[in-house]
Amino acid sequence: MAEHLARIIGTEEDRVNCPFFWKIGACRHGDQCSRSHYKPNSAQTLVIRHMYDNPPMAVAIAEGQMVDDEVLDKAADHFEDFYEEVFEELMKYGEIEDMVVCDNIGDHIIGNVYIKYTHEDYAEKAVKELNGRFYAGKPLQIEYTPVTDFREARCRQFVDGQCRRGGYCNFMHIKHVPRAVKRRLYKRMYKKFPEYKKRKKTKDDSDDANHDTNRDRGSREKHRRDRHGESHHSSRRRNRSRSNDDEEEADRSHKHARRENSAERREKIERWNKEREMKNVGKNSNTEKDQAHTDVVEETDANAPVGEDGDSNKL
Repeated sequence: MAEHLARIIGTEEDRVNCPFFWKIGACRHGDQCSRSHYKPNSAQTLVIRHMYDNPPMAVAIAEGQMVDDEVLDKAADHFEDFYEEVFEELMKYGEIEDMVVCDNIGDHIIGNVYIKYTHEDYAEKAVKELNGRFYAGKPLQIEYTPVTDFREARCRQFVDGQCRRGGYCNFMHIKHVPRAVKRRLYKRMYKKFPEYKKRKKTKDDSDDANHDTNRDRGSREKHRRDRHGESHHSSRRRNRSRSNDDEEEADRSHKHARRENSAERREKIERWNKEREMKNVGKNSNTEKDQAHTDVVEETDANAPVGEDGDSNKL
């Protein structure tokens, strides 16, 4: 029974825990969800909800609108500047294994930033340091999340360019970060905090030693079982659950300023599209004026008197 529960936890077969919240750390039903949203007391991965403020052009791109290369480049530059700034701040608290930002535009997941540290104590330090701080005029909503594998959380159809749900998909549409940017940031992190690499090496050596010790212990245990014909030493794990007081305190700590909803985002995109159209109309009008001026000049030159040597206006 225990093995069965362990196997189905966080899947559609699990009738207790919400599979979306378990895999992605976000659910479109919010508190109205019929299943439990598991919030760990400690974890390697953190989520800062709605931290990235998508500009209208980024939301339009996420909705699947066709935009020109100039707009795409501008949106990419805006995001890369944000990614570098946040990464450099978060690396102060510990070694970052990975950091991703959602490209989705659903209310529950838009602008979510996920940070996976190499150790839980790094994540704990980040939570302590960042709680109560603001970014872009908004309080940071930071909490532990059960997400452990971003590959499981991401939308595979989006990776293949075939997601039909667009920006409102409930699986992660992870914003693209160029390899050169990531390489530069990790190089900077290890250069500024060389102790991260040292701790990593120490942990790897410790894991190897524990593996050898467990292997030797296993051999001795097998020898005893062979001699006495019996096995023993079974243990149970206790599930830790948060108290109601802890949950109420967490809810109070995550209250934040009002943010725009889907309807307001659509209005913002509509305004942005109108501004683009006005700019394009202005450009086309100027182009037509320039062309008309060119035609007049050419017509004037054609009607000008020609000298004996064939040059215009040369007598």
